Amino acid sequence: MQPLVQLFVALLTVGTVASFSAPTPTSSASPPWQGILDSLFPSNAADQAVIARRSELKQRLSAKCRENLGRSTPDIRQRIESIMEQLGPLNPTPETATSPLLKRKWIVEWTSEKEINFFLEKGISEEITQTLEGNVLENYIPFVKGGGFSVTGQINVDEEREGLLRTNFKFLNANLDVGRWGEYSFPPLGAGWFDTIYLDEGLRIDTNSRDDVLICRAGDS
Repeated sequence: MQPLVQLFVALLTVGTVASFSAPTPTSSASPPWQGILDSLFPSNAADQAVIARRSELKQRLSAKCRENLGRSTPDIRQRIESIMEQLGPLNPTPETATSPLLKRKWIVEWTSEKEINFFLEKGISEEITQTLEGNVLENYIPFVKGGGFSVTGQINVDEEREGLLRTNFKFLNANLDVGRWGEYSFPPLGAGWFDTIYLDEGLRIDTNSRDDVLICRAGDS
């Protein structure tokens, strides 16, 4: 039991730190670490069934994403969105846009975004990341043969949106590194929003203002 006690104390410590560093919550939503505790210590058979179902859907989604990385046809998207629709109601993290679980490095598992899929499908890049830290967002596409393409911008929570799932973003600059041919900077590229409809310590699912889907796994998972 000693390791479990230590883990429980550590999780409480994380939650306490987050509560002092984040703005005072305006609702009675559960703390951000509550979903993790619930998954570790389910209170009854119904909770255990939800956890089992969530795990099954996550495994199916991950497998489907791996099969289709860099590809998005209407049929592929429909199959992935079908799993998303089942997984969304089992989201363990309330008010995802304000959760500290969101602020980290994420690796793209699958997306419907044509611009990103171009780099993956053509073999220009093998792994694309998005990092959220503070009020900064960075998309980074490393090239297989060296260099890469990055876009950075500012983010903020849409506090007027019910459920606090929406994050607004505004791109500020882009940088293209083509190795020995030099680096080139570009002006801002636009703005929009994304709704994080599912979030836990290892998986994130977004829909966005361009009617695209982004599915990521945690960079440290």
